[in-house]
Amino acid sequence: MTSAVGWYGPLIDLAKAALHVGHFVQLLVFVHRSTPVQYKLWKGGEVVRRDIQVGDDSRPYFPISIWQKQMGSMALPGHIILLQNVKITKYGEVLEARTVHCSSLLPLIIHPYQSLVSRGMDELVAECRIGIVAKEKLKKVIEWLQRAGSTTFRSKQPHCHPSAQKMHFERNWKLPEERKSKDCVSLSDLSRLTDSCKAVFHASVGEIFFPFTTKILDASEKEKMFISRRLSKAGDTSLATDLICTGCQICGSPLEMQHGSSTFEKEAAPLYCSESSNRLHVVTFIYRPFMLYVWDESEYVPLLVRNKAAELLFGNIKAERVYSSFREQHNDQDAGPKDSTQRDPHGVSKDFSCSSAVDTSLKLKGKQRPIHNINFFVIWLILLKSLLQQGKNSPLKFEVIVNTGLDRENGRFEMVSVWMPCF
Repeated sequence: MTSAVGWYGPLIDLAKAALHVGHFVQLLVFVHRSTPVQYKLWKGGEVVRRDIQVGDDSRPYFPISIWQKQMGSMALPGHIILLQNVKITKYGEVLEARTVHCSSLLPLIIHPYQSLVSRGMDELVAECRIGIVAKEKLKKVIEWLQRAGSTTFRSKQPHCHPSAQKMHFERNWKLPEERKSKDCVSLSDLSRLTDSCKAVFHASVGEIFFPFTTKILDASEKEKMFISRRLSKAGDTSLATDLICTGCQICGSPLEMQHGSSTFEKEAAPLYCSESSNRLHVVTFIYRPFMLYVWDESEYVPLLVRNKAAELLFGNIKAERVYSSFREQHNDQDAGPKDSTQRDPHGVSKDFSCSSAVDTSLKLKGKQRPIHNINFFVIWLILLKSLLQQGKNSPLKFEVIVNTGLDRENGRFEMVSVWMPCF
């Protein structure tokens, strides 16, 4: 009994999670999907968080965030687990559970489909060292899986017959025309590409992740790297200044390093533009590089998104317009990215404010044309919130550049374009 009801709350059904917001509970669930959110430094990688999709007999799908590395490695798809001392939280309209320092995870049944074939349910339940209440809940979860059919969790098993996997992820759209890019039916096909090329696929947007690496963050500040969390919090006025910086409009390289640079920004700003014919940067405000996590029924994939691709993702709204509206709304001339230093070819530092140069450019443009009262900052926020409505949006069509020389979390898949598909 002590295993089911501990010091931090009762063993509950997922359907009743809304009644326990802010409280500690125990959850006995089946793991559908496990998604590690991580970034890599040149010295090594770090897993920041692992998101798992679970279910039980009362609610088929429910999100859980695991913040402990060792615990996250134990939450594998296809397993039945017991989570103890997890906290029910709510971000906007999204309800989820998250682990804390006192949380624990106990694997109960590994690959229940294979286990039930060789042994009965009563034998499996009897072998689990849990309390009476937890055993009753375990029986209900197993019976729910049996009623749902083997497709609910057989697809999570590593030794399924290949035909079963192929039937589960059949293509459900038609290609309007032949393209030079390789067409991937699922994200699993994309991940299996061994040659550098362009690829097209359909996937749903899950999260926008912005890894800071030049400053040390504590546990609470790490949530700032997840844009969906920040959109649900009132009073977060630093989102625009974190995602927008001074950079080159042509190559998308950030030209300032003081303001919490990310994994994908080099230690020093490039002196020359790699994509310009005259090798000169066109300085303006750009979207800072970030990771866009997309998913389908097979798995998740992180996409590296730079300035031009970010403009397409955000409805062709340029960062310059977003920042200009943001500055007018907050009436703060110092709200933009911090100044940086430009070096001449001889390595001599010159005091130069990229942000000030862009500010001057914005003022000149404002004098040359009528002022339109369009708040692009608010429109941009609405687009962000709409994109991150997990489970409510249709899949988008993405085109990416596949660079097999890089890791997944370090820009292996770089987004080039995105469309709204016509099914």
